[in-house]
Amino acid sequence: MTRILLSILALLLISSFPALAQTKAETWRYEGPRIGMDLSRFLLPYMQSAKRNGWEIQADIPYKGNLFPTFEMGMQWYDDKQTKFEYKNNGTYARVGVDMNIVKFESLKDHDFVFVGFRYGYSVFNQQTDNIQTANYWEAISTNLPRHDMSAHWGELVFGMKGELLPNFFFGWSLRAKIPIVVTKDINMHPYIIPGIGKTGGGTPFDFSVGVYYRFPIFRSKTIPKPIKMGGAKHPGLNNENDPNNPDYGGSQSGGSRNFNQDR
Repeated sequence: MTRILLSILALLLISSFPALAQTKAETWRYEGPRIGMDLSRFLLPYMQSAKRNGWEIQADIPYKGNLFPTFEMGMQWYDDKQTKFEYKNNGTYARVGVDMNIVKFESLKDHDFVFVGFRYGYSVFNQQTDNIQTANYWEAISTNLPRHDMSAHWGELVFGMKGELLPNFFFGWSLRAKIPIVVTKDINMHPYIIPGIGKTGGGTPFDFSVGVYYRFPIFRSKTIPKPIKMGGAKHPGLNNENDPNNPDYGGSQSGGSRNFNQDR
C-alpha cells in the first residue's frame, strides 16, 4: 500500500512540473519621475582654454505616456584670463518645458524613446572685466569694468533620445538650438557668455548635452502608451457619396441608374 501511495505522489509531482514551467511572472509597465546629471558640463574645462566649470540637474515625469514635462537647473563659473584683460562671469539658470515622444513603444518593457521638445529658460548672472591694459603715446593705462548684475530669458528647441541601459537606469543625449528673447543691457559691454545659453558671439547658439538618469518606478500599468497621432483632419469629401473622390461614388451612380431603368 505504501508503495502505491508513493507511486501516486511521484506521478503527481512529475505532472505538476509542466504546469509550473508554464506559469509566467506578471509583466507590468513601470513609470515614474526621472532625475539625472548632464555629464557634458564636467567636460567643459577640457574643451577650451578659459576656466569654465558648472553642473546641471535634469528631471522629467511621464504624462499620458508620450509627454514628459521637464525641469532643469544649474550653475556656471567662467574665468578667461588673457594678457590684456581678465573676464569673469558667474550665475545660475533654470529651464522648464516638455518633451514629446515621436516613436512607438513596442512592449510593456520598452522605455526607449526619441523626442522633440521646447524649453523656456531664465538666468541670473553677473560679469566683470579686470586689468584691462591699453596704451597711448605717453603711458600704459590699466582700468576695470565693475561687476554688473544681469538676467536673460530665452527659448530652446530640443531634439534627442533616452534609452534604458539597465532596469530604471537611462542614458540620453540632446541637441539644442537657443533663441535669446530678453537680455539685460550693460552699457560697458555685451555679455560674452550667459549661463544656460553659452557663448553669444553671433548667430543662434547651439548646445549638446549627454546625461545619465535614474527613474523611480512609482506607477505601474498593463497598458502600452499609444503613439501620438500627427495627422490632420480628414478631407470632407471622403464622407460625401456625391463627391467623385469618394470610392463609392461610381457604385452609387450605377446603382441609381439601375433603379431608374427599373422604374421605367
